[in-house]
This record gives sequence, structure tokens and C-alpha cells, in this order.
Amino acid sequence: MLVTASIHAAEFQGYSRDEASGYRNAWTIDNWDDGGPLTRYVFLNMPEFWRHSLVDRSGPVRTLAEAYRSDIAELVINTSAGKMTLAEYVRDPRVDGVLILHRGRIVYEAYPRMQPHDKHLYMSVSKPLAATLIAILEDRELIDAEKPVDSYLPELGESGWAGVPVRDVLDMASGIDCRQNLPGAYENPQLCYYQFEASMGWLRRTDATAENPYEYIASLKSRRPPGEAYEYSSTNTFVLAWIAERVTGRPYNELLATEIWRRIGAESDAVIVADNRGIALASNGISSTLRDLARFGLMFMPSGRSVVEPLVSDSYLDKIQNGGRPKLFLEGQGKASLIDSELPRHNSYQWDFVMQDGDFFKGGYGGQGLYLSPARDLVIAFFGTLDDNGNSNEMGQIARQLAKSRLFD
Repeated sequence: MLVTASIHAAEFQGYSRDEASGYRNAWTIDNWDDGGPLTRYVFLNMPEFWRHSLVDRSGPVRTLAEAYRSDIAELVINTSAGKMTLAEYVRDPRVDGVLILHRGRIVYEAYPRMQPHDKHLYMSVSKPLAATLIAILEDRELIDAEKPVDSYLPELGESGWAGVPVRDVLDMASGIDCRQNLPGAYENPQLCYYQFEASMGWLRRTDATAENPYEYIASLKSRRPPGEAYEYSSTNTFVLAWIAERVTGRPYNELLATEIWRRIGAESDAVIVADNRGIALASNGISSTLRDLARFGLMFMPSGRSVVEPLVSDSYLDKIQNGGRPKLFLEGQGKASLIDSELPRHNSYQWDFVMQDGDFFKGGYGGQGLYLSPARDLVIAFFGTLDDNGNSNEMGQIARQLAKSRLFD
């Protein structure tokens, strides 16, 4: 049922001066992403705590028509706490905002713990933007994904990256020995991934921390041959951003602005965390409004690609949906990835999984996500925060239930 009245009114009214001051005083480099109210404040106010580069918007804003539907809010979904409606689940303290586009129109929008104009941290939902830049440069024949990384970055010629095809980096199958999912990866300074984030300024530096992330990336060794298994590491995304900068001669934030942000018709500037040398944290550091994240997702939809020069080419969309390698996915972390009781088919171009019907998804630490269903012309974008116990929301699983609900067929 369509309703004419807006049902997206924000419940959250922002922070008082004293609340904001309290969170700023409580912040440390060690506690900011542990979960709970402090983490939510930081995720909504990243420029208060780290240096940033601007991802500038300009040109006309892409208007998102509003056609809110009460049947979506009333859909009964399965959660770990039992059956409930979507509207009931969105009140969960781990959910900050949810937006659904169908055929380019907003059909559901809720802001229980943020305001519509807030810029929320994406965490790893930042990664597909780096892959999209690579795909754009592939379409222009400036990058050949079958060529090795060191053909673009000769600085990596003596490292574990030497000879690794760009395509394996896109698919998290570089074989580099810097896994992100190892126990203690974010706490143990003896582990590779800790030192990568420390070199970017997101974890406490130690005597062993490299002067800068370029130096650290160039020191990494191989763990296994490339193209063998899906092993998640944000070091891959850093290399993709580095290649894009090298090929174009332009800084990463400017590439995002000119090649993506202005072309999606963003309503607000985005920001991206940068270290004290201006090096962008391409893997985790973007913040924007929820509507602008949804506008990026819309570029993969029929209603967003029906323009003279679409941002997402037929070739790029086909590489995501049909060009993945199921064996690579199942040999690595994919074998444990059940999505609403279904096993995805593959991963591709920094997207976490692609389902049998061509839907694909990217999630971020703490509960952010972008679920895309081109066949249904459906975009589900959401932001979240870990609770005090470090638990994330279930919106990725719920997005799959929404897509299969027949509400959007």
C-alpha cells in the first residue's frame, strides 16, 4: 500500500553541548570503536577525531522521489530475537539509519539514532568505491586487471605483491600475508594487520610501526599463491587506491569527487579519513549521508543506469554478477558465509558476496551495509553501531529477506 504522508521522521534529535563534550573527552585511540554510545558519536562525527580530506560535490543534486510504503515497515522478518516487523527491528539500538530505494524512489526511510543530514562512517562499505574507480579506469583502458600490481607500482616489485594480478587484489585473493580476520588482528602489535592500521593512525603506534603505509605495504610478503583463495584484508584496497592515484596522477579524494560523487548527484560533500600526510584511508574511512550512500547504490540499478554515460558500465556490472570465481570464494572465507540460510555464489570487486540471483552486498564493521538487487531495481542502505557488548545488527540478513519478500518483484 502506498501512503502519501512521510513516514521517515527522524526520532533522534542530535546531541546536547554537554553530551558532545563528554564523548570528546571520553575518546581515546584505544576505545573509540569498542561499541555503544561513544562509538556511535565518533562514527557520526569523524572529523572531530581525525584529519580528513573532502570529497567535494558539485552540479545538480539527483532528486530521490518519495513514495513511502507502510507494507515494508509492517513486513514480518526473522531475527535472532524471533519474528518481528521491520519497523520493530529498526528500533534495535544497533541500528542508526535505514533507507530503501525501489525503482529510484524512496519507499522506506528511518533514522532512529542519527539525523538525516549526519555523515556516518562507512567502515568497509568504503571498499566498493575503490573497486568502482578501478572499473572506470578499466573501461577507459587505463588499467588492465590481468596485469600484475607491480606493472603499475614498481615500488612493490621486491615484495609479496610482485606478479599478483590486479584482479586478484580486487577479489581479496592476493595471497598477501596480512589477514584481517586473525584473532587479535586489531589488538596484537605483533600481527601484520595491526601494524597496517597503526601506520595509518587508527591504532596506537609502536616502535615497529612503519613511517607511512606505503612503506609498510611494500614490506609485505606472500602467504600463498595469488588467485587461490578469498582472504580478507584491507591492504588490498589500499593497493587499489594507490594504483588509481598512480595511473591518473590525482589524489584519491579528488578521484572520488570527480569520478563518483558528482556523477551520482550527491546532495552533500563526503569526507574521508586521511593521515597526517594526507594519505586517504580508502578501505574504511568514508563518511556521508545515508541518502548519498543510496545514490551510489542506485548507479548499479536499471533506474540509475538509464543515462547517456552510466557510472556503472555493462562490463563492470557483468564482472560483479557473473565474473566471480566460486572456487576461490569457497576455498577461503566464503564457505562460512550463509546469508538467510543461502550460500552465496562468489565474491567480486570488493563486494563481500554475490547471490545466485545476482544480488550483491558489502558490509562494514559495526553494522553498515549496501545491498543491491539489480533484477528488482532495489537498493537497501543502512548504518549501524556495535552495542556495548560488541554485537552488530542483523541488517545484512534482513536485507536478503526483504529482497526475497516479493514486495519488490
